[in-house]
Amino acid sequence: MKTLRILFSCALFLSISTCIVSAEEKKYGLQEVIEIAFEKNPSAAIFRANIESSKGSVGSSKAYPNPDIGFELGMGRSLDGSDSGGEYSVSIGQPIERPKKRNNRIKAAEKEVEAVEQEAEDFRLELVSEVKKRFYRLLLSKKEEEIASENLRTVEELLKTIKIRVKAGEAPEFELVKAEVERLKAEKECKRAESRIVIAKTSLNALLGGTLNADFDIAGEFSLNVETHSNASLQNLLSSALERHPLIHKAQKELEAKGYSLEKEKASVFPDITVKGFFGREIDKELYGLGLSVPLPLWYQKKGEIGTASAEKSKAEAELVKTKVELSRTISEEFQNYLIAIDQLDVFEKGLLKQASEAMRIAELSYRHGESGLLDYLDAQRVYRQTLLEYNQAFYEHEVAIASLERAAGIIFTAEALRKTLCVSASAVNQ
Repeated sequence: MKTLRILFSCALFLSISTCIVSAEEKKYGLQEVIEIAFEKNPSAAIFRANIESSKGSVGSSKAYPNPDIGFELGMGRSLDGSDSGGEYSVSIGQPIERPKKRNNRIKAAEKEVEAVEQEAEDFRLELVSEVKKRFYRLLLSKKEEEIASENLRTVEELLKTIKIRVKAGEAPEFELVKAEVERLKAEKECKRAESRIVIAKTSLNALLGGTLNADFDIAGEFSLNVETHSNASLQNLLSSALERHPLIHKAQKELEAKGYSLEKEKASVFPDITVKGFFGREIDKELYGLGLSVPLPLWYQKKGEIGTASAEKSKAEAELVKTKVELSRTISEEFQNYLIAIDQLDVFEKGLLKQASEAMRIAELSYRHGESGLLDYLDAQRVYRQTLLEYNQAFYEHEVAIASLERAAGIIFTAEALRKTLCVSASAVNQ
């Protein structure tokens, strides 16, 4: 019995613990949010459908032409008029494509599928980049709300202190009015910060197909890693992107597809052969045999189709060059944006944040000892709060710069590996 009571107690404890854990608010990390986006984003489903649709075109390109069957029935009479009766004939024809034409058509369709797959991969890069930007936008909004809430608590405590001092005659009535105005401003800023959180959540949830509850929360922190252990550089990013970026691969596949389409049109100048078998019964005889049917390309030689296919191939070649140029430009721009974001963070890390904090501390001490007025203290507090906001904004811009550079370079790194690589890139370029 004692053992049963122990087991029952353990089961009850586990049940209660499970209920408590379930009741806790779930927080979603960045990687978890990205995985949800891959699965639930509406556009992702569209790209998957496009791939399946293009695969259907490959199946169509591999299909053989259907045979045709003919049947004729009529009446006949011998030339000497001695006999008459019904006659009929049956024929079956099978078109046979030239192997070169068929193979080029199949290869063109297969390359089109590969191009669509690369387009879908490029969308994945775009989706990851957008999810990261909106994730960090929400994180920034939460930081702003925390700063606003902390400022409101500080102002409310200050208001209590001023009320006591005014009541004791140690401070003028003006300070109480000013503190009350400052409290109203702090409340207003808190409400604005809360609204920005709601907007940021809605924006992020839209990329997730609206699958999360409206009150969902995220888990994450801004961080800066400046460790270096390789020789990566902007040139490395450029060369890597030009080799394996999905947009480059897509343009190459489309060029290959257009090339095969051109070869198919050229092969179509020589017409397909139709093999026929026939059987006929006439009044005084039966006949059967085989035959060939070949169209003669005398008047129509596919010049229009060949010209169009050739122009499409030239256009695909130009698109490939254009993609490489635009990609190189975008990567260079995003890399510079990353360097600017690093420099902005360095300004805060190397003293600006500490100086603002020290200035507020001194202003608070001076005010409490009666060496300065309330306005000086509020100004110092406002400067410190604004510095904190700008510090978090710099972190947000840093994360956005990394996400944009990832998207431009066509590489999805882990956060740690990306920061290490890019920080080395920055130092290599600066040198």
